[in-house]
Parts: sequence; structure tokens; C-alpha cells
Amino acid sequence: MNIMSDLRELLLPRLCPVCGKLLMQSEDVMCAFCAIGLPRLLTPHVDDNHMLRTVWSKADIKQSTTFIRYNHHSPYHNLVIEFKFHGKSDLAIKLGRWAAMEAQRQDFWQGVDALVPVPLTTWRRLRRGYNQAEKIAQGMSEVTGLPVLNLLRRTKNRKPQSTLKGEARIKNAEGIYKASVPTEWRGKRLVLIDDVMTTGSTLANCALAIQSADKSAEICIFPLCYAG
Repeated sequence: MNIMSDLRELLLPRLCPVCGKLLMQSEDVMCAFCAIGLPRLLTPHVDDNHMLRTVWSKADIKQSTTFIRYNHHSPYHNLVIEFKFHGKSDLAIKLGRWAAMEAQRQDFWQGVDALVPVPLTTWRRLRRGYNQAEKIAQGMSEVTGLPVLNLLRRTKNRKPQSTLKGEARIKNAEGIYKASVPTEWRGKRLVLIDDVMTTGSTLANCALAIQSADKSAEICIFPLCYAG
């Protein structure tokens, strides 16, 4: 390490986002102990995929997978808090890379043409400084080489999904997304990227928006975390 990096480590020590422990030089996303205990959840198969069963009643989704089993009461919940509310956009990118590598081992990326992040409202993006779903997609793109396409926009401001439960989430997400699909991207296999999936309402409505703009599009979903 050089003098500048030594000084940076002294003034801004790197801490594990899960347990708060000081990270060693060889540790990147989280400490080794928390990395071993990470509640991974890969669901690559169509026939036994609970995520797909959740969204099939709402939209035509071809395939889905995820990386982390989400539990609001788990210390791993801090990962989402850090990149969503504490400005740690680099953490979202790193987790995106890790998730993409895990999915690569399951051949999830076969036939995929592009990644499409779920959009934020303009106000929320300005306040946060970035779209966390776009940062996750950026990390995935670095591993897969797939382009990140911002085909979606959020046209209505409503309550954040995280403040709602059950049926209220479903109604809150209806009709708030619009898509614009350029000619060269029509008929492609697109993967919707988001941070956390609970009821699937957000991802389903994003899928419906794209399919309304391009009926030939094939949609897959890849939330970083799944709370189902």
C-alpha cells in the first residue's frame, strides 16, 4: 500500500457492511465470516421456481433468478440499507458482479441480449444521486459483457414500495411505468434488474410496460434479493 492509500484507510476505514468489523486488505465486499454465511438463493430452474410462480399471474416472464434470500430482520439487510440509503453505490456494483458470476455458473445468461434496470422517480434519483438497480446492472454488465439499457421510465410518483405490504404493493405499482424500445432492440431477451423483490409487482409491471411497447420481447427477471 502507498502513503495515500494508508492515509485513506486510517481516515476512512473499510468496514464490513453486515457486521461492522474492520475489513482486511484481502477482503472486499464484506468480511470473510459474513461472506461464508451469506444467505444465497439461486433459483435457475423453471419447473420449481417460486419466483416465477409469483409473477406468472401478473406478466409473461420466461425465467428468473436471484442471489440473496432477503430477510428484513437479518444483518444482511444492512447490505441493501448501505447502497440504497447511505450512498454506497460501489457496494451495489460489487454485489452485481458477484451475483452475475453466481448466475453464470447456472447458465442463466445464455441467450440474454441486455440488462434493463428498474427506474426510480426523477426526484428520488436526484436525492440519492444514482439508481441502485442501474448500479447493480453495471456490475452484472462488467461480468457478462451485456449492455445496460434504460428502456423504462417511471411516469407517476407514488408511495415507495418498501412502505407498503401485500395487496397495497400490487395496486401501488400498477400503471406507473412506460417503456420505449428502439427498433434494434425489439424481439430481444431482456433481463429486468432490481434490488429487492417481494410480491413481484414492480418487476411484473415493468415487464408489462416493455411488452406493451414490444410484444415480441422476452422478459426475464433478476432481483439481487428475494424476500418471498
